[in-house]
Amino acid sequence: VASRRVQAASLGGASADQAKFAAIAANAAAAAGGAPPPPPYRLTIPHEVPRGGGAAPGVEAGEGEAGEGEGGERPVVLVEPYERRAAGPYPQDALRVNPVRFTPMQVEALRAAMSAGLSLVVGPPGTGKTDTAVQAVSNLLHAYPRQRTLVITHSNQALNDVFEKLLLRDVDERHLLRLGHGEELLATERDFSRRGRVNYMLGRRLELLARVEALAKSLDVPADVGYTCETAGYFFKATVAPRWEAFEAEARRAGDEEGAVERHFPFSDFFADTPSPLFAPAASGAAHLDAARGAWRHVVALFEELEECRAFELLRSSYDRGNYLLTKHAKVVAMTCTHAAIKRKDLVSLAFQYDNLVMEEAAQ
Repeated sequence: VASRRVQAASLGGASADQAKFAAIAANAAAAAGGAPPPPPYRLTIPHEVPRGGGAAPGVEAGEGEAGEGEGGERPVVLVEPYERRAAGPYPQDALRVNPVRFTPMQVEALRAAMSAGLSLVVGPPGTGKTDTAVQAVSNLLHAYPRQRTLVITHSNQALNDVFEKLLLRDVDERHLLRLGHGEELLATERDFSRRGRVNYMLGRRLELLARVEALAKSLDVPADVGYTCETAGYFFKATVAPRWEAFEAEARRAGDEEGAVERHFPFSDFFADTPSPLFAPAASGAAHLDAARGAWRHVVALFEELEECRAFELLRSSYDRGNYLLTKHAKVVAMTCTHAAIKRKDLVSLAFQYDNLVMEEAAQ
């Protein structure tokens, strides 16, 4: 740790920073000749912008503050609005938006946490340190989906608090695993223990295979493609993906022709049970194409999740399934430091590895 850059962010006294960032927003709106475009935004922050304790980006530094570059020019943060990709047609496909409105200092702490090295988030009780840590875990999972994050706390109560807040983020529950005692105190009926997650994946496998059978029936495919995860994967490559590619080709040829997307879309029967019509009657052709792409993402996600279930199908014992879940499948593994110490020998023997470590209550 001594050889790495340590980034610290204090969450106390954010009112001055709020005023600075409010000034940034007002200046941006004035420069744009009116109100800024609606969110979401994509930010590009120059590397030379000072971190944790420097002046806010784009704000002139006062006497004794570091804010301007060597040439006297303030660094520029590029803010670009973008359109979210259309979600799938079902309520569970909708993006779960973060309910917490972060202060500028929390944003700075998150920015530090997403950088290499050790980051410290310091502040008195009630300043949002846990919310910041939970959002950092969510950000790491979305930015680096192949990496695994270990969450360590001092007490079961703190661990449950982190876990319950993670469930409110846009994090799929199949990626979460909680080890040790105290799991029964979680404010949810779902079981996030090792055995509970294995049972969830096996049950989820049956649900997804039933959906694959429904998709095959809607496409008039008589073969038993929903028997195993392997047969479902062959069905996707041999039938489903070529149908979508043919649809995209037809959509490009049709251009803005009215009703072309709805007419050529190959999965209309499969999505006949959506809460609202997949293609709104008064919507434009571009909106219909966005809806079709959202539906296709739902189909792709279905088969991707089935591929994750394949290992639980091949492994026959609960012991092997549980070990696979811990060492390979779960993206966020949470435990208390006491449980980590007690089970250290077992974790080492399983070659348990992680890419990121988030420690709550680190001072204890």
